[in-house]
This record gives sequence, structure tokens and C-alpha cells, in this order.
Amino acid sequence: MSQIKNPELMLITAGGRIKCRRCTAKSSHTKEQCKRPASKVSKTSKCSRHGGLSTGPKTKAGKERIRAAHLKHGQETKEVKAERSAKSVMFRYLTDLGNHCNMFYRQIKARGRPPSGYTQLNLTDPEQLALAILKTHSSK
Repeated sequence: MSQIKNPELMLITAGGRIKCRRCTAKSSHTKEQCKRPASKVSKTSKCSRHGGLSTGPKTKAGKERIRAAHLKHGQETKEVKAERSAKSVMFRYLTDLGNHCNMFYRQIKARGRPPSGYTQLNLTDPEQLALAILKTHSSK
């Protein structure tokens, strides 16, 4: 959210009985200032919707505590993500080899961004072709 040039700094609520700081966030659609009161602990005068609350743990122990609290099952651990990425790399190389050998009815185009660890190889070069074949073998 970008800052407003001349923000209204105070917000009067409860029929004029309560004065508080006003959130300085600006709507990207209407370009109007947020109408909510700023959080008391916010250093940037933002409400809870625009980042006025906690920014999360900073220490390694705090981050580990949050990571452990959010782990509900073993499906999305770093090890499982790395294994899935390695399988995606292997599948991408298999697709490249199949396209190179004309094994498919038509060329298969890979969709989306390439997985991490994948590099486009020139399969007309015998060394890179051998490298692509080696990368399709499972390490397990």
C-alpha cells in the first residue's frame, strides 16, 4: 500500500467521544484512505488489515516454533517438496527425450514454469543427450 500525500491523521468515533489515529493505507482501486482506526502498536499507523499487527517471529527459535505449530501432517515438509520437485525435473527430461525421439503423436509442450533444478538441454549434442538420460533415472 502506498502512502497518501495528505492523510487525515485523526479519526473521531463514538459520536466525538473517542479520538484515535487513522490508518494511512490507501486503496489501490479508489485511491481513498482507509477508514479504519490504526492499531495502537503500529509504527506505521496502519490498521490490522493493512499490516499494523505483528510481523511474525524474527529469531530462529520463534520461526521453528511457528513451523512446528503449522505442521498438520507430513505432506508438505521440505523433504517432500524437494522429492516432488525432483520427480517434476525427471518428468520434464523424459518429455524432452520423447519429443526429441518423436515418440509422441505431436510435440508435447510443457506448461507452467520449469521446476527448480531443470535446465534446458540441447539434445542434438550427444553429451547433453546422455546427461538428460542420466537425469531420468531415479536416485532411489
